[in-house]
Amino acid sequence: MIIGPVANSVCIIAGSLLGSLCGPVISADLRQKFITVFSCITLGIGVTMLGKGDSLPPVVLSILLGTCVGEAVHLESNVMKVAFKAAGLFRRDSKKSDSIPETVFRDQFAVVTVLFCVSGLGVLGSIREGLTGECALLLIKGILDLFTAMLVAAGIGSVIGILALPQFCLQAILLLGAGLLIPYITPTMFADFSACGGIIMLGAGLRQMGLAQPPLVSMLPALFFVMPLSALLKKIL
Repeated sequence: MIIGPVANSVCIIAGSLLGSLCGPVISADLRQKFITVFSCITLGIGVTMLGKGDSLPPVVLSILLGTCVGEAVHLESNVMKVAFKAAGLFRRDSKKSDSIPETVFRDQFAVVTVLFCVSGLGVLGSIREGLTGECALLLIKGILDLFTAMLVAAGIGSVIGILALPQFCLQAILLLGAGLLIPYITPTMFADFSACGGIIMLGAGLRQMGLAQPPLVSMLPALFFVMPLSALLKKIL
């Protein structure tokens, strides 16, 4: 079952349509307030997940190693380049976007591309559902994406709804791939995986609030290092 990816994609489409229709009544001040609320929710999720960790050494090592790999291949900057190119393609198809500067449209489209498709919550939620069948994190992301899509579509139009397709494909691949690993995952490995995801979520909350600029996309490879390192350190120690 891929309940989470389907629900998340439906929320993005619904939010983009509602935002495009309700744009005139959504003020800039209201948008900013909701962004702050989203940040608080993200921080709360991060703290909760971090508290489920079994051992910090593999988590810390994974975050450091994953970020080094992400930065070495310029993961975040490359993802943003792809998002900007996509923004340029869809700019021509968005009538509403013609009323705003091209740079504003491209920036907002690029940001939501990263937020919807390669956010820490999306990657973590997909892998978690694949391992446990629990889709709670992706449902939470779906709710957040619903309101985010509304706020962004209010400014640049419903064209952002197209992002539901690549987001679904990426989440489905991660979910199905994680499902193949179930026989090899121990409770300790999964606990450390949750803690690693919690740190990334804390970074996401801080970035949304504008308090810090951690390289979130470059940190995502840590999620693929944490379980092997957890198992290795468990044997050594």
